[in-house]
Amino acid sequence: MGKDTDLYQKRLGQILVEDGKVKSSDVQKALSLQKDNPEHQLLGMILIKMNLITKEELFAALNKQIESSGSGEKSGVDLSDDEGIKMIVNKYRKTEYFDDLNELMGIVTHKVRNPLAGISAAVEVLRDRAGKDDSNERFFRMIFKEIDRLECIVKDLFKTFSNK
Repeated sequence: MGKDTDLYQKRLGQILVEDGKVKSSDVQKALSLQKDNPEHQLLGMILIKMNLITKEELFAALNKQIESSGSGEKSGVDLSDDEGIKMIVNKYRKTEYFDDLNELMGIVTHKVRNPLAGISAAVEVLRDRAGKDDSNERFFRMIFKEIDRLECIVKDLFKTFSNK
């Protein structure tokens, strides 16, 4: 799993602990199981399989995570290395146009990240329902890879155009 996915999984675990749904030790155990899990199951699904939380509790925690995702966490590939983007950012950084662009990027990143989190959770549920089928697993891995890629792009755009 990617660095961003690991961060989101840890944040989900923190939310579940804060809500009193699981103990910190349960989250650590599930995260260690996740690393050894070739099925790419996410923390929430592992906790459900361990009978520590219900699907409703998972969805409530995911909603909290989505609501807090506008915090501007930064990671992933740095798009500011791209010379074309650097030129645009440097040209407009100290203008009113850049402030408007920065605000727009904040809105766009929020509007894209929320559906990505929902898509990821839904795909995890579909994977669980589909059972162990190698032909389906290839598609699930592809979907998760693309979700992670889009998440990195959105974060990096926000990072590049945020006021520093």
